[in-house]
Amino acid sequence: MGNWDGAIIRSVGWVLLFVVAYSFYEIGIPILTYPPQDFIAIFGLFATVYLAISVVGWLVIGLPFHWAVCNWSQPKFIYYLLAGVSVSLVVSVVGSIEAGIIFGLAATAQAIVFRYYVFKSKKI
Repeated sequence: MGNWDGAIIRSVGWVLLFVVAYSFYEIGIPILTYPPQDFIAIFGLFATVYLAISVVGWLVIGLPFHWAVCNWSQPKFIYYLLAGVSVSLVVSVVGSIEAGIIFGLAATAQAIVFRYYVFKSKKI
């Protein structure tokens, strides 16, 4: 199964950096718009919610999927891409299309980064 714990941390962290960078692009640099304490509070709330959703997603979907792929098939990148697309479709049907796109892109990016790092180096 590879170095899955380190790969999860890296995948969640890299995608968090991308999401923060994209939000700065969309809304501008918030430190110029809000006072510093408001910016820290908004960023902290955003990061906490993102991390909570990511951990729950990895525990409920990601790790069982990775275990199944490793036991019954060869862990190819396409399987992890399809897992992210599946999350996107389910969220789009249950929630809204916009939420499906946002959560689907984050889940797909996390899955691809996870697959890259999971077999990169073995645990000692």
